[in-house]
Amino acid sequence: THRDDVADAERWAAEFGARVWIHADAADRTPYATDLITGTDEVEVRPGLVVIPVPGHTRGSVVFLADETYLFTGDSLAWSHERGDLTAFRGACWYSWDAQGRSLDRLATGPHRFEWVLPGHGARVHAPADELQRRLVALVARMRSTR
Repeated sequence: THRDDVADAERWAAEFGARVWIHADAADRTPYATDLITGTDEVEVRPGLVVIPVPGHTRGSVVFLADETYLFTGDSLAWSHERGDLTAFRGACWYSWDAQGRSLDRLATGPHRFEWVLPGHGARVHAPADELQRRLVALVARMRSTR
């Protein structure tokens, strides 16, 4: 999902013969990537799998949405047990908090919905899509108020 958490992607791709999709702004960390995403337009990897750029945590952060249900968010969005709500990690925002807020706003107001938030860090959550969308809108409002 982004440059600082590529982990064993190369090994897993080799093991399963998989393609590796990453944003061009993280390509220097993934020379083995087979496919690069550019700009902020979403890309349909295959039917039912969409990559949505969400610059903020890093310049090249993306989320992967599978089957309009499962949102793999990397470090851009997670569930906070402490807050009982969606959260973003301002203290671990390596590119731009403002850009991250704009990206999450675009995600919240865009055409896609999801029932799971599956982060790289933080807790996961399962809830009705309408509830997660409302919570994401509220998170974006909180992010704007803490600029």
